[in-house]
Amino acid sequence: MKQATNNKQSEEWLKVLGKGMVTLPKKWRVELGIENGDRVKAKKEGNKVIIEAAQPQNAPYRIYTKAEINEFIKEDTLPQALAQKVEKDLSNLSQS
Repeated sequence: MKQATNNKQSEEWLKVLGKGMVTLPKKWRVELGIENGDRVKAKKEGNKVIIEAAQPQNAPYRIYTKAEINEFIKEDTLPQALAQKVEKDLSNLSQS
């Protein structure tokens, strides 16, 4: 996310689309430094919705390395004997 370059206040009517989505005007996104894939913070105050551009260090997620993901998968994989038992039990349930 780029640094916001302008603090102008403006107002526009936005259309609410499917699943509650709205599109922020391009001019606002540019002024606020919001880029595709960035996260923004939204809060409800009375009958207002306030959307704030977030700083990358405040993002509530972490990007894992490929090695970390592979380790998670390794730790989460069932032992072969247990995996076969579960598969057999599920097969028996579906045939009932």
